[in-house]
Amino acid sequence: MIAIYLTTKHVYHARTKHIDVRFHFIRKIIDEGDIELKKIYTKENLVDMLIKLVTGVKFAHYKKLLHIIQVA
Repeated sequence: MIAIYLTTKHVYHARTKHIDVRFHFIRKIIDEGDIELKKIYTKENLVDMLIKLVTGVKFAHYKKLLHIIQVA
């Protein structure tokens, strides 16, 4: 949530004064509407399927979210 806040609220904080130039580029393309940042809750985070050990039930849930179907 902090990343979304920092990109949408143009405020200065002592902790953010050394943020890389790339951050300002990202802020610019968000302002222009080229990309949209959204919070993704843990149970809907498809990346977990690729980087974590998940149960068969969770794996099936992620496959459903990706619209992967089994072909006979």
